[in-house]
Amino acid sequence: MGLANAWILLGLVPVVVAVIVVPRLTRRRRSSDAAVPVAHTGRLTRLPGFVAAVSRMRGLSVVTLVLVSLFMVTAALLAARPTVTSTEKLTKFTRDVVLCLDVSGSMTDVDIDVLERFKELSEGFEGERLALVIFNSSAAQVFPLTDDYDYVAQQVEAVRSSLDGTGEFGDAFGGTLTGEGASLIGDGLASCVLTFDRTDEKRSRSVVLATDNDINGTPIMTLDEAGSFAKSRDVRVYGIDPSVSKPGDSEDSAEFQRVVDSTGGDYFVLESTDTVPTIVDGIEATEAALVDDEPKLIVSDQPTIFVVLAVVLLGGLLVLAWRARL
Repeated sequence: MGLANAWILLGLVPVVVAVIVVPRLTRRRRSSDAAVPVAHTGRLTRLPGFVAAVSRMRGLSVVTLVLVSLFMVTAALLAARPTVTSTEKLTKFTRDVVLCLDVSGSMTDVDIDVLERFKELSEGFEGERLALVIFNSSAAQVFPLTDDYDYVAQQVEAVRSSLDGTGEFGDAFGGTLTGEGASLIGDGLASCVLTFDRTDEKRSRSVVLATDNDINGTPIMTLDEAGSFAKSRDVRVYGIDPSVSKPGDSEDSAEFQRVVDSTGGDYFVLESTDTVPTIVDGIEATEAALVDDEPKLIVSDQPTIFVVLAVVLLGGLLVLAWRARL
């Protein structure tokens, strides 16, 4: 333990000098005064009650002097700010995850299940930032990257309830029908990749893409091009495919799996019972998931013991003052 303002203790020196010197000077001054004779005082001073009273007063004076001295020292130590210094190497989470949800007509029936699974996914995280983007012929951001999980759950539930008609919001597809065609997967994935900010920082960036890859129209970017774009941004894509019961059951499924694998991500069918925990494990294992900060010097005030001691000493002084009838 150290003292942030140790120089304050120097103020105790004149106080100690005063406590030692002043009583002696006072005693000498009293002894130099002319004595006043009083008859028969010897008999009085030899009385047991008088002797006991004098002894008690002297004892109380000594104890009071000790308590006052300790209280002053404790007060000085508190003023000097007792501190404890330690070095900590803090860690911070730098994971960003974007749920990229296809809300085209062919996906409507399974979107609710996907959102429920995304809520499960968010419960497996701690410190990650999450975002939700929905797309059809165009993409719309439901909420940006955030680590406010209460807000995430609220927004996910709002979209889910609007899809099944039980929520307050009747249109869950706002901003997703401004282009031509439907289920433009490449454009949707590229928009989700563009959701990531702080591009100058080393972060783990993952997209959870839920789509059946049933394209209707001519996208600006093909799925292959969007996958290459994600890879160039160091974004891993985790694909959730609700259209098949096992990987590779269709040509679209095989293409979807190939693209997500090329980004370093993984491919899952929605019916798989281990979809959510496997995705969580995969994102946990990505490089740069945790980045250590530089060691930091932490200085913490530690006044507790001296505060308690000061309170005890003050209580003792009050008791002595009552006993001595001060």
